Amino acid sequence: MKLYRFVLSFLLIVGYLQADVHSNEAKTELTGELYGSKGNQEARIDALIQKIGSIGFSTVAANKHIEVHYLNKFKEKNVEMISFFDIVNKKKMRPLLLKNPDFGAYAPFNFLVYKTLDTKEDNNTWYGHLAPDTMLNIIGEKDPATRDQFKAMVQGVDDLVVKEMQPTMTKKFVHSKPLPEDGLTKMVMKFDAPDDMEEFIEDFVMKHDGAFSKHDFIIAGFVDYKFEYSDMDLDFDKYDAYWVSLLCHFKFSNSIFNRGIPEAGMFAPCSIYFYIPKGKNELHVGYASVDNWINALNFKDQKTIDYMRAIDAEVIETFRELGFELEAQGAKVPEVMSLDEENRQLKAKVKALEAQIEAMKKGETTVETRPQAAAVKAVPQKVFRGAKLQIGAKAPKKLSTYYAAKYQTVDALKAKLEANGFTVLAVTPILAGKTVVTITNEELQKTNTFLATLHVLVNEGNEIRVQNPSYFGAAYLQDKYKYGQFVKTLEALQAALGDMYEVKEQYELADLPKYQFMFGMPYLNDTITVAKGDNLAAKVTGKDAVKYVAYTLKLPNGDMIVGHKLRNRTNKFLLKVNAARDADILPYESMIKGKKAVMLDPKYYLALSLPLLSMSDFMKIASAPGEIEKDVKRAYK
Repeated sequence: MKLYRFVLSFLLIVGYLQADVHSNEAKTELTGELYGSKGNQEARIDALIQKIGSIGFSTVAANKHIEVHYLNKFKEKNVEMISFFDIVNKKKMRPLLLKNPDFGAYAPFNFLVYKTLDTKEDNNTWYGHLAPDTMLNIIGEKDPATRDQFKAMVQGVDDLVVKEMQPTMTKKFVHSKPLPEDGLTKMVMKFDAPDDMEEFIEDFVMKHDGAFSKHDFIIAGFVDYKFEYSDMDLDFDKYDAYWVSLLCHFKFSNSIFNRGIPEAGMFAPCSIYFYIPKGKNELHVGYASVDNWINALNFKDQKTIDYMRAIDAEVIETFRELGFELEAQGAKVPEVMSLDEENRQLKAKVKALEAQIEAMKKGETTVETRPQAAAVKAVPQKVFRGAKLQIGAKAPKKLSTYYAAKYQTVDALKAKLEANGFTVLAVTPILAGKTVVTITNEELQKTNTFLATLHVLVNEGNEIRVQNPSYFGAAYLQDKYKYGQFVKTLEALQAALGDMYEVKEQYELADLPKYQFMFGMPYLNDTITVAKGDNLAAKVTGKDAVKYVAYTLKLPNGDMIVGHKLRNRTNKFLLKVNAARDADILPYESMIKGKKAVMLDPKYYLALSLPLLSMSDFMKIASAPGEIEKDVKRAYK
């Protein structure tokens, strides 16, 4: 009996100690769960993304094969494939954004796809996203009903993934360290009421993108919810403006995703949300801080953590440069202003006062003037340094993308083009001082391709630029092209424009038929389907189409070219890479072929049309292809 009691006491003590140990173990929470399928499943993933529209989702940006950019920029390749599909259900997200603007941190959220180079131990494609609870906890959403609403929306994606991909495995990522108490970094900038809010926002977006570009960030995607909901005839009046930019830093992402932690891509790219509450002159910005990555994925290496926090601090500093200040969150932000912050604000006030004094000085200056006859402003004659076009000469090694000619007004140009056999389809303003006249003729139309039209740019007070039909003919007609076959068109252009000269933008003639910007980028025939259905032509020729469509042209084979009016904000991608002189790459075109409408992939067309673009330049306009695609698709709604 004594032995029994001793054993029983011992077991109870051991049991108590074990229970005490377990009770003190850190609680683990799910960061995210990825599905897995054997081998490289890129084709099936692409098919899946094509079907997300069936559940109300759409892609804000599809940044595929990021590993190609890592290889080109850093000469490192440690993953076979990594792609980011930033997705959102705009209709279901609207009530959430109206309730809590912080939902913008995951509007869109990233659907990550990757495959490592390890074909022995991990020959699988992994795909998925952050757990809904993780996203909700980061933005601090507490309301149970709202949380359920968000989770139900995300569950729709998972249900589709399981149905279409039929994954054979899953991989869970958990964390025991709690997420930061304040998961979001929030800042605010006050401004004077603008005369034109839309113009104010466009100017800010350009300034913002330029500021971050100087710090080696890129804008990987963009969505304007105020515009989107207006376009959908849905109320969104709580805000005077609301948009999301997707921010990416290649060196930062390469150091993590390409060096052993590809699953961290669940957090990327960072959705930076901006909004102006109705009637308030305050621009708010917010995003999930990098400490969420560190805690949720259990980062241990201090050097990596320090680097991640340094990049996060650089984001804050860039916003400070733009005029933003941190918002107080909880008790973490001290009420007493730091000396550095006080000095910074004082310097800003002194600078503003100096500017006001200078303005006052100028305003007080009076000059006695006498009436004079209005002077006629003479337009200086431009000196062209490129070789003059010699029609009939033998094929050159390189073709000029455009020809430049002496300046003439839009009206004078139209008259001369029409007098020389061209039909003017449209006159479209692209940027300030940049107007494009789109033309066609019988020779061009016979190609039954996107070469059926040419864009002629009136660069106000400077020059005329026209797309070279030989250059685009070699690219679009491929093996059917023969140098010199557009002699009649070139002669007519020369008669209308005068002498034409080559420009710096050139490319090897022999390489144009198989043009590709770089490995992993699209070719000519990798077109994007923008619409399907019966009578698509009616959608782009009806009375409501004028908002989105600049012109249409029926081709001899029955297909139809559609020229699209892009939003002013979309057009401004040209300014980011100093390519306004080549604004005759627009209007962007689609082609209706039976029951389907297609467009050239902008990653092909922009690179083809701007051959001087470097890889770094292309990354500066990373969001442009997606924005162009969205603008084109609007015409078919």
